[in-house]
Amino acid sequence: MKKIFLISIALLSSTLIAQGIGSQGSTDARSMSMGKSFASSFGLMSIGKNPANLYQDTSSVTEFILPLPVPNVSLSVGSNFITIDDYNYYFGTKVIGDDGKNYGRELTETDKKNLKEIFKDGGSVYSDISFQLIGVKIQPSKSFGAIGFSITDRFSSTLTLPKSLIDLGLDGNLPNQVYNFSDTKFKAWWLRKTSFTYSRNFDLLKGISVGASVNLVSGYFYIGVEKINTELKTGDANIITGKGDFLAYSSFSKDFNVKYNFDNKPKKDFSFTAFPDPSGKGVGFDFGLSAKLTEKFSIAFSITDIGSIEWNKDVAQFSSNAPIYLDDITDKDQIDTLTTRLTGKNNGKYINSIKTDMATALHFAVVYSNRENNIRSSGRMLAVLEFHYGFNEQPGNYKSPRVVTGLDYSLTKVVGLRSGFSIGGFDKFSWALGLGFDLGLLEINIGSPDFQNVISPNSAKRVTLAFDSRWRF
Repeated sequence: MKKIFLISIALLSSTLIAQGIGSQGSTDARSMSMGKSFASSFGLMSIGKNPANLYQDTSSVTEFILPLPVPNVSLSVGSNFITIDDYNYYFGTKVIGDDGKNYGRELTETDKKNLKEIFKDGGSVYSDISFQLIGVKIQPSKSFGAIGFSITDRFSSTLTLPKSLIDLGLDGNLPNQVYNFSDTKFKAWWLRKTSFTYSRNFDLLKGISVGASVNLVSGYFYIGVEKINTELKTGDANIITGKGDFLAYSSFSKDFNVKYNFDNKPKKDFSFTAFPDPSGKGVGFDFGLSAKLTEKFSIAFSITDIGSIEWNKDVAQFSSNAPIYLDDITDKDQIDTLTTRLTGKNNGKYINSIKTDMATALHFAVVYSNRENNIRSSGRMLAVLEFHYGFNEQPGNYKSPRVVTGLDYSLTKVVGLRSGFSIGGFDKFSWALGLGFDLGLLEINIGSPDFQNVISPNSAKRVTLAFDSRWRF
């Protein structure tokens, strides 16, 4: 089992070298409270979701998003396959041995079967943290339309664990087995998006608003595993053969002082700054349409994050494509060779550049509202039914469709209750809940798209929360 443990650590290390919104990523608190709905966002909150909704047929002509009184922050960290109870049972429980030392739980055959069942569809761990630094919207007149400006930071990562890893770890070195790790995925980035948005209503097409955003994107780091086709074969006499086939890229701002093992430059301590020099840049576009069908029903359509990012500063490539042979766990040379061929550790080099797509996604919604000009009053409500689809699997995006139903109900003129359900996509299922407070000049929102985890924390798979504020004049 020691041999299996070392191989497992090496495989995890190869994926852990260190989601725009897309179809799945975290967003503003109102949207999060309605199941990550997009069509329910208006004014400044619509940037990045549907720019057509920047224009509003209301008396509110100016909006500001500032760090005060409540910063605009959303956070989502967790997995889509394992609960806290499961983790504590299989990985967190300690048993005191006869020697007084702590040991992990010894799994029964039933335990192993249940753990494999948890991993049967694979397992992904992710994080998505968004912070909107500033936002400004001005609507000089209805005929002119609305213009908006915002700056948003996003830290996103997605790690998909290979199904063969758990089989290898649980079953040990069974003879004549083949373990393939091609389903392993890992991507992470830090992006800063500066958006310029314009939206207006067209008199010739009454009830139709059209909007577009130009997004200037600065990337401060990127890590991406392009492929892992590593395969291990177990034979008799504890012999392991196979191949290490691995390709990954990374790019970091020079201000972080990241030093690669193949780089001869003097080592400096890692440093962090809120305004680093970008290692990648790109331009993206959002397009949106909102059309009234009747006084109460409308439809909304948008495509977001069309574009790519070119990373051209300190771009490193790590690769391996070599045979694997291991028959002696005590042979340091064999272990070192195994680690190298699994991770590409000694095959790193600088390359000129790489290009990554943004998290391009499509969104379509049917909206019902019995509010006049989206102004809150007691007993009024807004309801949405939406479809989301990501065109790639960049951080914050997912190619499996997601359907959302959400509701915003005005308990009073000031307090609004939001809730919704999201089915499909990365999360598979979530129940959202939140509150909004309309104080006239100031709006404050708080919510979570996974409120089921709040009322049943031991069954939680992830932690999600969003809060924000907006000034309106």
